[in-house]
Amino acid sequence: MPNNFSDNEGRERFELAVDGTIAFVTYRKSPGEITLVHTEVPPELGGRGIGSKLGRATLDAVRAQGRKLRVECDFVRNFMTKNTAYNDLLAEGAGAHAEPAAHYKAGCFCGAVEVEVMGKPVFAGYCHCADCQAWSAAPINAFSLWKSSDVRVAKGEAELATFHKTENSYRKFCKRCGGHVMTEHPRMRLIDVYANLLKGYTHKPTLHANYASKMVSVRDGLPKYVDLPADLGGSGETLPD
Repeated sequence: MPNNFSDNEGRERFELAVDGTIAFVTYRKSPGEITLVHTEVPPELGGRGIGSKLGRATLDAVRAQGRKLRVECDFVRNFMTKNTAYNDLLAEGAGAHAEPAAHYKAGCFCGAVEVEVMGKPVFAGYCHCADCQAWSAAPINAFSLWKSSDVRVAKGEAELATFHKTENSYRKFCKRCGGHVMTEHPRMRLIDVYANLLKGYTHKPTLHANYASKMVSVRDGLPKYVDLPADLGGSGETLPD
């Protein structure tokens, strides 16, 4: 493995440092297994084969750790279809070939606007920040963050309006009914399509964000972040359950 590659267990990700910028693969570890969740190669590193180097180093690290592998990340899955020597790492029943991508629809209150999402969310959880509380008129926002490329407006784009209080969040709503639809987060290159709007989607939260601003306490055993996980640009600090 290259010297600029490391396993950052504090952030739950494998990292490849190149010219002061970090490309990474996030993961979840459990006894004897590891699940690779998402690969992120910053745009400034594009076109240099960094993704392939990161993928190879990541799978070599999994082998060195003696763990069985499960793959949710499309990039790693595609890499493995071209590099089949790593397929022996897969846990039983965890095929390297992609299953048909899940497909969900969400709409506004009156139905004038409809969006579609494909695949799996990168992160899913609950947000307790003051902005979400004010925007939704509710104490908690159930969020599902998807890659921007996996979200599209299928109907009523002309009826979709935007408000942004900060550059971190561009909140989308229907001009006709005022129904909230989604929030773009440009700096994270992710879109929050509100989980309760997605038809057929089962919300599987993994964390609470901005718990320091909570209006109600939730004791569910999930991590309670003061602000955001480090992978989303936060401090990574947590609070008691």
